[in-house]
Amino acid sequence: MISLRPPSPHNDKPKPRWQEVDWPSLTDKLKGWQVPPPPDAPSPNQLEQWFSSALSTLMTTIEATVPSFRPSPRSKAWWTPLLASLQKEFTKATRRPKKLQTPDSYTIARQSKLGFFKSIKRAKASYWADFLAKTSPNNIWTVKQLVTLERPLDFTPLPPPRAQ
Repeated sequence: MISLRPPSPHNDKPKPRWQEVDWPSLTDKLKGWQVPPPPDAPSPNQLEQWFSSALSTLMTTIEATVPSFRPSPRSKAWWTPLLASLQKEFTKATRRPKKLQTPDSYTIARQSKLGFFKSIKRAKASYWADFLAKTSPNNIWTVKQLVTLERPLDFTPLPPPRAQ
C-alpha cells in the first residue's frame, strides 16, 4: 500500500546533555532534596500519587540544572560546538574574497577551508575512537557491521552473465 501522507514532523523529547552538567551544583541541589514521607496506610492510588509527586519534584530539580538539546534526525553525533564556530568562520572567510577580490583574502579563505575540514576529520576520528573504546561483548557485532559495511541482502542476487 502506498501512503501519500507527508512524514511526521520531528518531535522527539529533549535529551539531557550530561557532558555539560555542572556536577557540584547538581550534587548540592540533590543533597537538599528530601523525599516526602509516605502516607500512613496508603491505598494503591495514594501510594502512586505520592510516588508520582516525589518523582516529579526530583525530575524538575534535575531538568532545571541539566542542559538539554533536541537533535534532528540528520544531526551527526561527532559534531561539536567547536566545529560550529569553525563553520561560521569558514563561511565568512569564503564570502570575503567575493567582495574584496584580493590575493590575501583568497589565501585566508583557503586556509580556513583546510582548517575546517581537517577539524571535521579529527572530530570523526575522535568520535570513532571513543565509540570503539566503549564497545562491549554485547555490541561488538554492531561494530563489525559498521566496519565491514556488509548489509544482508533482501533478495537473491542475479548470477553473473555467462561468457559465450
